[in-house]
Amino acid sequence: MVEKHWIINFLSSCVRAFRDDESEARVENFRRDHPDWSRDELIRRWVEFRLRQNGVVYGTPLASEETIAFHTSKGYAQRRAVFLAVLGAEAELAMEVGCAVSHCTLGNIRVCELLVCFALLCREFGLAEKIHALIPSVEVEGPLPKELLRHAAKVGRVLPRRAYLSGNPLIGLPVHNSFNYVDAKTLGRIAVAYYERGRVDRTVILRVLDYKDREKAHLLRAMVGLTLADRPLGVGSLRVVRRQIRLSGLPGKTRRALRRMLRQPASAEAVAAAVKNERIRDFLLEQVVLGAVLDGHFSERERVYVGELAGFLGVTPEELARLEAEVVAFYETHKAYLDLFMVGTAVRSYRQRMPEQLQQTLRENLALITKEIKAKKGLADLLYRTSLGEDLTKEERKKMGRQLVDILRTIPSLAIFSIPGGAVLLPLLFKILPKGLKPRAFAEVTKKEGEREII
Repeated sequence: MVEKHWIINFLSSCVRAFRDDESEARVENFRRDHPDWSRDELIRRWVEFRLRQNGVVYGTPLASEETIAFHTSKGYAQRRAVFLAVLGAEAELAMEVGCAVSHCTLGNIRVCELLVCFALLCREFGLAEKIHALIPSVEVEGPLPKELLRHAAKVGRVLPRRAYLSGNPLIGLPVHNSFNYVDAKTLGRIAVAYYERGRVDRTVILRVLDYKDREKAHLLRAMVGLTLADRPLGVGSLRVVRRQIRLSGLPGKTRRALRRMLRQPASAEAVAAAVKNERIRDFLLEQVVLGAVLDGHFSERERVYVGELAGFLGVTPEELARLEAEVVAFYETHKAYLDLFMVGTAVRSYRQRMPEQLQQTLRENLALITKEIKAKKGLADLLYRTSLGEDLTKEERKKMGRQLVDILRTIPSLAIFSIPGGAVLLPLLFKILPKGLKPRAFAEVTKKEGEREII
């Protein structure tokens, strides 16, 4: 049984752990890196930037030891742990938004403001307004008024309804992750509107929530289309998908249309035609790519569907390959990341089946790549030394990787290597380099693979 005032205790712990000075420094660094952005654009981008840093874009937030311990449990305890991890990331984001708009409060005041934001996310406008009206009577420290505790308990009852985790319904397709990402972005936008106005502006909040509904509806259409492009859903999967549609919080008319899609899925062209907003386009394709990659089963039919969707959305094959690599690069550079959908196994599987067009592009540009390597005497020397089995220093290995990536990013179709973490793709290049330039470790792997093919 959940403790009556769990939400107050949870948010209070989030407030105590939050460091205003660190948050303000992060915001200031971000602002300094993007001097040309307007204030509104800066804050919107800041919300998305922080969600990427926290891992919410790619699933549940980066794991703490406490969260990992929770995840060793099954059933309710596991779902609760994921829910609290996401809730904590959302609370931190809302507080950072407050600092970004020069609204840094303390203690109980900040807890109450977070309650207002979460109530609005759940469309509990009356409840949010009641909590907001009580804030002037709240002390920064000490016990909260009983009336406010009653309102907080109501928020604590409605929030768990957003716990979308229902197993792995779409054969590995993480609708749960995408929904949480949408909600987290929405909470950030709600916090901006609330903190800037200092009140609950229903008109503005409704616009934010309507935008959230459109993102979720587009997402579900695309995800269902992707899944059914590969294979029909079984009875169990259909049951859980219907549950996720019910939990989505979408209007009844939209939910009914989505349920009909389970029988008659929309084509990639129809899904793309419904997208009128470039921001939704980018979000949609990224999440569909994520869903396709993470189950470790990227079939030819799924690949065709994703390619068609990208094409109808106006995304080039190179941009699509870049998106796929960004997903892999994230997991490669966050080893402690925890995800219930067997992310580690899926990424290893995906890395083994890196898009054929990328390898083909490398081969097509091999002559140019080799010429550029030989032109860089320092790089050619480093590669030659490693091909002889000589150990390089840490600085030399970094220099070799950096120079290789510099060469690859000059070729437009290989800009994928310039993404953060793009160096994890270098083994693909090493596999096809001429023998004299190939580091011995990779040459031996390639030789063994060739022997297996002959056998």
